[in-house]
Amino acid sequence: MMQVVQISAFGPVENLVLTERERIEPGVGEVLIKVKATAVNPIDYKMRQGLFGGELPMVLGHDLAGVVAEVGDGVENLKPGDEVWSYLGGPKSNGSYAQFVSVPQEFVSRKPVNLSFLEAAAVPLTGLTAYEAVFEKARVGPDHTVLITGSTGGVGSMAVQMCLLQGARVLATAGSDRSRVYCAQALGVPEGQIICHRNRSLEELELEIYRVNGGKPVDIAFDFVGHRMKQLCLRVIGFGGAVVSIVEEPNDSLAAQLFDARNSPLFSKSASMHFQFLGARALFGGRADWRVYQTELERLAVWMEEGKLKPPQVGDLGNFSEASIQGAHRMLEEGDVQGKLVVRFSEAGRRLS
Repeated sequence: MMQVVQISAFGPVENLVLTERERIEPGVGEVLIKVKATAVNPIDYKMRQGLFGGELPMVLGHDLAGVVAEVGDGVENLKPGDEVWSYLGGPKSNGSYAQFVSVPQEFVSRKPVNLSFLEAAAVPLTGLTAYEAVFEKARVGPDHTVLITGSTGGVGSMAVQMCLLQGARVLATAGSDRSRVYCAQALGVPEGQIICHRNRSLEELELEIYRVNGGKPVDIAFDFVGHRMKQLCLRVIGFGGAVVSIVEEPNDSLAAQLFDARNSPLFSKSASMHFQFLGARALFGGRADWRVYQTELERLAVWMEEGKLKPPQVGDLGNFSEASIQGAHRMLEEGDVQGKLVVRFSEAGRRLS
């Protein structure tokens, strides 16, 4: 048997309930992982609320770090005892709010040796999302000036580091003094290039970005927040620029505006809009499409071990339990979470009442 936190109905955090399931076995090409730490992400609470549907009961959780317990037939380069990290975006036995997960080997790689399980669990979803946004969609280079909104969140903090690694000039938004300090001291963005957005209108923010950038628009803007930050990104890109967004919007009013030639900020600047959905290959592709996840995880691991990247700031929420998972969901829904929230797994777990 194994312990999981699952939902049997969509709705409030109280629907996240600790229970037991039969321990799964790895199938062909699959890796059974004993989970040591799991991150809790905004997509988790959106799924709990039923925004994406899905079959119930459901065990949520999209990234983890742990130890290989068993491997199925056909698994290469991984063996029992290996310390690994994994992105759970496609086929799997269950989500990472569980003591064990079985997942195709294409979603798993060895974790960086210099990271703890807590640190490693904070990286896969955010690291892969940032990687694909920066390198595949925007193709950031040393001659680019980029704006990154949500710079101290999980994805944003990884994207900032990647853009700086590429030699780009980074402008970053921050919502509080705490975020400003983290952005400057931990991520390396120069103080004069950090734009505080709290209690400021879009017009004020647009003027501030132009002022900071010497009166010029930016080449690339990353929308890691949505809503008015997406509007800000569209306002400040220049001719031939690009906006990369990971955030869906609740209605199609913006989409209608984007394709209206007379009113669209994209048409008027001959600019491009990219949507970064990390789970696209996982959900709608096959094994040949999934291999990219393992390749990218391996690349992130090398950069972490070489000291070129560091994980997002980790909020350690203690041992895996119904209360710790519920608490993480509450914190994410309230907003202003810096970095990633991570829950650890003790060896014994908590006895069910």
